Amino acid sequence: MNTFVFRPAVALLAAALLFTASASAAPRIGVLLKGRTDFWTAVEKGCVAAAPGGRAEVTAKMPPSESDIDVQIRMLDALVAQGIDALVIAPCSTTALSGPVAAVAAKGVKIVVIDTPLEGEMPAFIATNHTAAGAAAGKLLASLVADTDEVSILKHSRTSGATTLREVSAFAELRRAHPGLVIHRDIFSGTVAGREVEQARRLLTEHPRTGGILASGTPGSMAMLRVLQESGHAGRIRFVGFGFNLNPTAAAALENGTMDGWIAQLPGEIGARAINAALALLQDRPVAEVSFCDFLVITRANLHEPRVQALLSQ
Repeated sequence: MNTFVFRPAVALLAAALLFTASASAAPRIGVLLKGRTDFWTAVEKGCVAAAPGGRAEVTAKMPPSESDIDVQIRMLDALVAQGIDALVIAPCSTTALSGPVAAVAAKGVKIVVIDTPLEGEMPAFIATNHTAAGAAAGKLLASLVADTDEVSILKHSRTSGATTLREVSAFAELRRAHPGLVIHRDIFSGTVAGREVEQARRLLTEHPRTGGILASGTPGSMAMLRVLQESGHAGRIRFVGFGFNLNPTAAAALENGTMDGWIAQLPGEIGARAINAALALLQDRPVAEVSFCDFLVITRANLHEPRVQALLSQ
């Protein structure tokens, strides 16, 4: 007959080992981004790069597009169900995600919001300073047009708080520089792949006297550049676009004068800072409530500077 002998010392040792393994396990950080675009892929890479060697277990999800708010909410529920210690989120909507994220925070999950602010309390918010970036874009375009010109702002989407901040500050800067300037801002490039070119063409059709264009998002900027080149307006219509890092098409357009400015976000930096902030919150270390990442205003004048050229490989 086998006899079970309870050995307190062995039991205590096993419990201690179990506790140590649990305490030393890498924290689980869920990353929920806005959509499957190159920008958000670059943010994801920044997140992963900030957690080498088991520093954190990063799980990233993103809906097909930025307009898929309901899908993002379901993905949030899925991340929480898998078990996460912290959440990094770029909300598709400043309002629709506020309640769901607050509910996650109430469960003890640490929250870091990136790119677009949420309504309500945010322990940590990390983003490009979209207001400053929009003002810089507006100032650049204002220097390229006259009081008698017409200008069009190709907006990004109705739900993106980030691009709305850019559009508002760009408009204010254009109006400050040219009080009588006619500024059209009624067309959105859309967040559904394939519609950007259609909307860029619509802008030129509905506002044929446009002498300057500012596009507030990367998809709209690339679509507008293509349409300007195809229509023969490139170089005649002054153009400032928003993007991230620097791609060969934008670099070539800046070089040959078909684009006058490229306002570059640095998504890798946003992702890395977000993971570092999440880890700090998990360790009860102080974290800045708001942290702004750099952006660069790239023109033909500084295109060949080393820091700018380095963006081509990121």
